[in-house]
Amino acid sequence: MSLLSSTQGTPERTLSLVQVLAAHGGRLPRDQLLAWLDPAIGRDASEVGASVAADHTLGSASSLDFASVSSGQYILEADLDVRDLDHFADLTHQRLLNLSDDKADWVLLRAFAFIVARTEQAKGTGWLHAATNKVVADAIDKSFPGRANTGSEGRIFNEYKMAPFWRWIGLVGLAVALPTGGYHPSVAARLGRELAQSGLPTETEIPIRQVLDVIAERMPYLDGGKLFAAAAEGLGLPAQSRSLSPVLSTALRDLDEDGVLALGFRQDAPGLVSLADDRFSRIKAVQFLTLNGSARDA
Repeated sequence: MSLLSSTQGTPERTLSLVQVLAAHGGRLPRDQLLAWLDPAIGRDASEVGASVAADHTLGSASSLDFASVSSGQYILEADLDVRDLDHFADLTHQRLLNLSDDKADWVLLRAFAFIVARTEQAKGTGWLHAATNKVVADAIDKSFPGRANTGSEGRIFNEYKMAPFWRWIGLVGLAVALPTGGYHPSVAARLGRELAQSGLPTETEIPIRQVLDVIAERMPYLDGGKLFAAAAEGLGLPAQSRSLSPVLSTALRDLDEDGVLALGFRQDAPGLVSLADDRFSRIKAVQFLTLNGSARDA
């Protein structure tokens, strides 16, 4: 199973499974694990709903190599350390980045790269919120390079995968749930954590080009990254070196507003990069970035 096919294996359930296993020496029989995850269901392990949810949760944990099952025992990956939701999100993000294209969940970050590139093409997210799940899923599916696919209907991605896709993309800090329903691509949370963990200096002006190189390496589904480049090429987008996509521009502005970093430029200075148009923002371009050390410590 994969994250996208394990529709009831939500991030919250998967984290609970990992933490329960960790609290019990990394190993539990199925019935005991069920009792810990949901005591009411644990008293009736034959209940169909409980079985499906448990199987899907194990499917998600197994897909990420967090846990496996052997002889009726759920077994936690050796030395796995998941302290809290943020750490769980970091580990999940890294494992998704490291997946080879023969793994089913290879599609998650590539699908997100398509959404970022398509938003750049449309100069906003209106296209995303105006479309049905089927329309978005069809566009994502068509964006993938040809490869062997064993899924139903000869597809890699379909509309039934949209809900788990957004849940896991939201977990790793690349989207936010909207009050009206659905999700909106928003990478500020992940970008802030990646910059904090990047080793870039704090309290000093860093040329924006240097920062963008780090972002492209650590978040390859954004501007300059290999996944973004592949998606942009498929959409026929021209390469741009002096402007940033709406998704990345919004994240940088959000982090500036939150005090995580400060964006700056000097008039007519070299190395200036334009941000995507936003009539509500005072920041139109950036030459350098300063990371807030106190924000990183927090």
